[in-house]
Amino acid sequence: MDTVQIYKELQAWFDYDNYVHVESCTLKGLHKELQVRKNILDSIEFFGEGDVYFDQILAGNPLISKTIDLDTHLAESQTHIRQVTFVHIESLKRSLEMFSQESFVKGSDQLTKEVKEQPLTQSMRAVFMRTNESRVYTHFDLENSSDEEIIGSLRALLPVWRKEYGIKGRKQEAFGLGRILKLVDYRILPMMDLLMWGKLNGVGLSNTILSRLLYPNLTDEVRGEEQLKDTDRPIAEKALTGIICKNIEGFINKNRHLIDVPVVHLRKLV
Repeated sequence: MDTVQIYKELQAWFDYDNYVHVESCTLKGLHKELQVRKNILDSIEFFGEGDVYFDQILAGNPLISKTIDLDTHLAESQTHIRQVTFVHIESLKRSLEMFSQESFVKGSDQLTKEVKEQPLTQSMRAVFMRTNESRVYTHFDLENSSDEEIIGSLRALLPVWRKEYGIKGRKQEAFGLGRILKLVDYRILPMMDLLMWGKLNGVGLSNTILSRLLYPNLTDEVRGEEQLKDTDRPIAEKALTGIICKNIEGFINKNRHLIDVPVVHLRKLV
């Protein structure tokens, strides 16, 4: 597909004007926009197709957070701590059955005494040859423990677990309001959508095409090819990995009072 054809196909669905209200998104709404796009890219890479949200984007309605309920969004989808569901337990059991018949009493579906007494993480790391499982399964006694006691126990146990499993912590980069606002100023959301379209269609989009699509108006302060190459595009590509979504989640967890503040009002705090 040549450049002219690529540009025509992009113009058939992409319109930057559909993104102009991104500043009215709340902080948790912006977080959701990034999370949705990470999930779309996963769908493209694993299944070779998008999903219902990508269909919505291609139909000219790219602000997903405007159309879904965000009330429990961050409460239920924390990256670092989640409740274990029965579905997850069934998945772990199936993995044991598939990869480690030795975990069961011969001729039955009962786990052996040795496996039952092991922490889940030790069992699963053994099943996957100690390479695929870095999650530690635990429980909190909410009724008989204070928040401070639970947090204090985690602080004490984390270095013990990391040493036991040989897993180093991910370094958390400094991420404040200024970095969040650059996501809007550099038009990262629409760029992510363009890059996902390119991924789905097996098309490499040049920085020239991206710049023309993202800055279509003569009155725009245009960010050109060099700025996209050195700064903007790497941010969009990083956002598609989910890292920036995690960074925003970390910021929100430390600044819960800002969770429902629209981006346009956050600018006044910088």
